[in-house]
Amino acid sequence: MGHLQKIILLVLIVPLALFPGGLISYVLLFEELKFEASMWIPIGITVLGIGSFMFHFKTKKFYKLLRMKVVLPNVDPWLWVLDIAFGIAYILLSFYFVYIMYTFSADKNINVLLMVAIPMFVAGAWTVFEAIYLNKLIGIHKYAHRHSEIEDIKGNVTE
Repeated sequence: MGHLQKIILLVLIVPLALFPGGLISYVLLFEELKFEASMWIPIGITVLGIGSFMFHFKTKKFYKLLRMKVVLPNVDPWLWVLDIAFGIAYILLSFYFVYIMYTFSADKNINVLLMVAIPMFVAGAWTVFEAIYLNKLIGIHKYAHRHSEIEDIKGNVTE
């Protein structure tokens, strides 16, 4: 189940990561607008999304490896940070969209709100919770792996 979850997250993160940077690139190249400081936000989200994609790609086999008694490969801590930051950025962005739509929209069109904000919130929350859950599973796996090694040493000493 976890491996399927990783594949779904990989498929979801690609458009969520590339859309903000692609939109800014389109605006700058084809609309010929000047670069403004607020354009750093979508570029930052794209960078966080690329880091999140790399994290999920490197950890996609972890759920299969957790069942085996093998040492898990290390994932750079900055990839964990980028993945969690990407999820938090989308959670905050969805809250901001809800605030903007609710405050400034005259007709209060709830369908647009549902089509934009809720998928962003779900993707962001899913990314954060999956990273936290995977971190806990890795900790449990390392603890069990250490104890099985200690039991193996104890068994070899008494023989």
